[in-house]
Amino acid sequence: MKKLLDSRWFWFAMPFVVWFVVMVLPFIASADSGNFPEEARRRFIINILTGNFLLLCVFYIHTYLVYPLVNKKVLWYVLAALCLLGLYWLCWHYLRVDQPRMVRIDIKHDIVKSKPFGDAHPMPRSGKHFRREFGGPFNFFPLMPLIAILFSYCYRVIIDNRAKQQLLKERENVQLQSELTFLRSQISPHFMFNVLNNLVALARKKSDDLEPAIINLSQLMRYMLYESDDNKVLLSKEVDYIQSFINLQMLRFGSNVKVNIDIQGDTNMYTIEPMLLIPFVENAFKHGTGMVENPIIDILLTIDSETNLMRFKVYNTVSPLDVSKDDSSGIGISNVIRRLAILYPAKHNLDIVNENNIFTVDLSINLSN
Repeated sequence: MKKLLDSRWFWFAMPFVVWFVVMVLPFIASADSGNFPEEARRRFIINILTGNFLLLCVFYIHTYLVYPLVNKKVLWYVLAALCLLGLYWLCWHYLRVDQPRMVRIDIKHDIVKSKPFGDAHPMPRSGKHFRREFGGPFNFFPLMPLIAILFSYCYRVIIDNRAKQQLLKERENVQLQSELTFLRSQISPHFMFNVLNNLVALARKKSDDLEPAIINLSQLMRYMLYESDDNKVLLSKEVDYIQSFINLQMLRFGSNVKVNIDIQGDTNMYTIEPMLLIPFVENAFKHGTGMVENPIIDILLTIDSETNLMRFKVYNTVSPLDVSKDDSSGIGISNVIRRLAILYPAKHNLDIVNENNIFTVDLSINLSN
């Protein structure tokens, strides 16, 4: 239905269909009711079709040829409209078929006095009075082009406003897409900065875990460069991406950080915008380690198959002395908040709380299509 309403041919043909149903069919039906003689009915239908054809020509010519002159010069529009009216009246004068005259007979009554009784009483006399009348709706056709032009003007205003709304919507979509691309590009360097720091730490330790870490990083890069270009990815791939990121971080921190991750629900049944959850995990490792004693990070992802609601929670301890790790702190969080507002309007809820040295992120998204 939406494709039909967006079709240019639908809006072009709709006035013709409405005009035919409202202006033509009722008159043709009345002519077929049997109240007209055969010749009168034939001429009646011819005039109805001819008149409405001319009116439709006036409507479409004004809509697509005369009306655009308003935006150029009003005088040219007025002259073109007058020429259009004159052409209509000329065509109607020569193309219409004269309707036969309808004659009504009135019986006149005279009063005749009766001689025997002298009483006066009416007696019919055979005199007849003839009065000629011209029937039909055709006396109104010379005025109809003014109404057709009025309808055309209103119709053109409507379709122009619709076209403007569609153009604004397209521009907004392009702008949003550009903004999403920019936000995603901001996330990737921030993530790479953290991972490279991890690899540097492994290299300094000359750890045997450096090679698998690089392989793991290559898998992450493949996801970021190729699969994240799609509009949506399987939730399971986003979860794998988070798990790979955690594995890289654990190579750096080892047993110094405890990470608990719990996934509940079938992640292969739903899709999500890529790179949407990882900033919260990045933030937990960034601010939940270092000056924190016995750091713990809890990650919980649940999916309700009945409501299609995904809930993603991240808990991490923070140090009261750690106000900000660096000047770029919070870039990932602010970006993901903006992306959520664009991608899931009125379909998500995000609560971020920092109380009692516990930083909590609670994100709910309705993943229904």
